[in-house]
Amino acid sequence: MSQFEISRKNSEFWNELCGSGLAKVLGITDSSPESLKKFDDWYFDFYPYLFDYIPFESMKGKNVLEIGLGYGTVSQRLAESGANYTGLDIAHGPVSMVNQRLAQNNLPGSAILGSILEPQLPAVTFDYVIAIGCLHHTGNLKFAIEQCHNLLKPGGQLIFMVYYAYSYRRFRMTPLLTIKNMVKEAFGYRGVVGNGSNRQRAAYDASSNGGGAPHTDWISERSLKDYCGAFTSFKASVENIDQESPFRSTPRKDLLKTRWPSIVGLDLYATATK
Repeated sequence: MSQFEISRKNSEFWNELCGSGLAKVLGITDSSPESLKKFDDWYFDFYPYLFDYIPFESMKGKNVLEIGLGYGTVSQRLAESGANYTGLDIAHGPVSMVNQRLAQNNLPGSAILGSILEPQLPAVTFDYVIAIGCLHHTGNLKFAIEQCHNLLKPGGQLIFMVYYAYSYRRFRMTPLLTIKNMVKEAFGYRGVVGNGSNRQRAAYDASSNGGGAPHTDWISERSLKDYCGAFTSFKASVENIDQESPFRSTPRKDLLKTRWPSIVGLDLYATATK
């Protein structure tokens, strides 16, 4: 697909809020403060390590841009922290949800419609750019990171999560491709692992009808560091695991206490400082 087509399909796909399936399981049928709190409590309990990466306590008075808004859980927490909050999403649904959250909680800030590949925002403006689980869907991960760099002030930080190329799920679903990429990287290749089949993409992000996200990239820590070469510093670690093969017999909360998430986890959490 062309970049235009990827962006168009992303706008359609992500209009259904990321987390809609979970909301249904939790019995959430509206967007009242009580229902959203129920969603948010589950979310932060499921991803407890988010607080290790996003310094909410340091956001007060800072210009913060969040990219990829989903159900707005992180968005509301950022605004509640006292940040000068701006949200950016390619789809109307998340933008509407975040603006509703801000309004009904009397929080400052706003969410706007747009793409990080073509941000209608002034350069050198933000102290933080937060992007949890979205840059790998843009169709051009490297350029998306470059755009984030442009938007940051000197000393500002890009804090983001992308999908890890060498997770247990990748080894299980695409063992030959994963090993091939490891060999390529050993010989100097730096870049993403391709878009993959609908089945592979849906294993990470699926709509209510089971379709996978229009585009997904997976990347190693080594290649991600190369993509962040314009930043003065970079650090990353592997997180997240699910109760699935080969860990099906162990509850997820117990799995999170093991070393497996830091070795073959699903996600890379990175902080790059301009």
